[in-house]
Amino acid sequence: MAPKRKTSGVTKAKKAHKKSNDLILSVKDIQQLSQEVLETEKYNNLVNLIAQYAEIKKVLLVEENKQVETTARTLSLTLFKCFEKLIKNDQLSKKKSHDEKKSLVVKWLLNKYDSFKQVIYDFLTIKFAFKSSLQIDLLEICLNMIKLESQHMKAAAKDLFFPTLTYRKLIESLLCSANGDILSDGSNDDFILLEFTDRFIANWDLQFYFVHNLQDTLAEWKTTKTKQELRMVFSKFHTVMKNQILFSEDSEKLEAQQTWVSKLPSTVYKASQFKTNFQKCFNIILSYPLLESQYKSILLILHKRIIPYMAQPQSLMDFLTDCYDVTGDAIIPILALNSLYDLMKRFNLEYPDFYTKLYSLLTPDLLYTRYRSRFFRLCDLFLTSTHLSSNLVASFIKRLARLALAASASGVVIVIPFVYNLMKRHPSCMIMVHNTSFSKPGSYEDPFDINESNPLKTNAIGSSLWELETLMSHYHPNIATLAKIFGEPFRKHSYNLEDFLDWSYGTLLESEKNRRYKTMAALEFEEFDSLFDQKESSETPVYASGWTL
Repeated sequence: MAPKRKTSGVTKAKKAHKKSNDLILSVKDIQQLSQEVLETEKYNNLVNLIAQYAEIKKVLLVEENKQVETTARTLSLTLFKCFEKLIKNDQLSKKKSHDEKKSLVVKWLLNKYDSFKQVIYDFLTIKFAFKSSLQIDLLEICLNMIKLESQHMKAAAKDLFFPTLTYRKLIESLLCSANGDILSDGSNDDFILLEFTDRFIANWDLQFYFVHNLQDTLAEWKTTKTKQELRMVFSKFHTVMKNQILFSEDSEKLEAQQTWVSKLPSTVYKASQFKTNFQKCFNIILSYPLLESQYKSILLILHKRIIPYMAQPQSLMDFLTDCYDVTGDAIIPILALNSLYDLMKRFNLEYPDFYTKLYSLLTPDLLYTRYRSRFFRLCDLFLTSTHLSSNLVASFIKRLARLALAASASGVVIVIPFVYNLMKRHPSCMIMVHNTSFSKPGSYEDPFDINESNPLKTNAIGSSLWELETLMSHYHPNIATLAKIFGEPFRKHSYNLEDFLDWSYGTLLESEKNRRYKTMAALEFEEFDSLFDQKESSETPVYASGWTL
């Protein structure tokens, strides 16, 4: 007897795939089965229709099959119409007047309805072999089912009803979807989530219930999901926060619409309740193990897009102080400054050794980072008070002057007016410009300790700003001219720092190109007839290798 040939895994997959194709009903058969449900109440057909999704899933996971996709779309729409009729006819509502047989039928139909919703949730979390518009259609069908439930499932209730469980499971499916990748800005490019964000969540009720009771799910995921999964969840949550202005309808506008607001639960249209729920969700998701890019992306929008929607923003203080204390990467502390300052100003919160940490951010990398403008705006604000110690301010001046020696031209352009403004604001630091203690030539030894981390102990006030005199000989004429302001009497008003914060090599070159000269530039040149000048000589000219005349 000949030995049996072994079947490879690929062959098995192809056979299973072909079998799935054979088991999928035609569009005509699907329409026929659904017609029987609608007209003759042959509800057993629902079982066969829902079972089709298992075979459809097997095909779409392997290949892009437009015929199967069209069949799945028809199947979804017909099932939606079947359940829509059942919901509108109040056939999915349990009532005390029902006998045992009727109750069993209602229970069975509810089970099939839940199975259909579960299929939608599953399909939204799957990453098919291609971007399928079927998933967008299923998202819209699910939202229409939520609308149907809110209108008909609790029609007898005094207050309007919102199907929180159905909507929460939809949100969980969107946040756990395998579609999309984490982008460099910490958000996600999941096309289903973006469709949901762009078209649907602008509605105030969907915004409110997006964060309603979601904190329990987020807390549970923290203990059950892997780090990568949690980062994916955060990226999707952040995408919604980033692309939407939350709770766009305030309570006054909602309460003005008396025709229907009187029927709403009081918690729904109150901004305070929304802020409480949003705060709970956000505090939990910030405790996830995030990527560095995600920390940066959330800190960029925290003070404008997140804090205003929290009931108690001071609950972020621990998170912000942890970010501010990060060592090794100066970007995260710089980005945390905005929100940290906002909390300190609004809620009178204190941060121990705030200026020591601020001083530690003055590193050579600072003047090359893209967020330096943000830092200098805030630093200028923090050093405004005239009650600050001269030793403290002098340390900032000296450290910045030292950094300017090795900085890019666009970075030095910021430092010079910044230092000038500090000295105008704190005249006690003027001694650093002309310190007569070191009048003997060759006897100067800078007492400034650049390695000291405490700005009160660097002895900068006893130093001299020789770095500024060095900048007067800078290779770039604009900087050299700007630095010469320190060699003149301090009669000029303080600089407007905003005029210097956005300078770059491009703007410096553009200003030179567009500069108007009062007189014509003097030019002198000598014309030559050939590349090499041959002098009359008896000697044979010597050329570089390979060159001849």
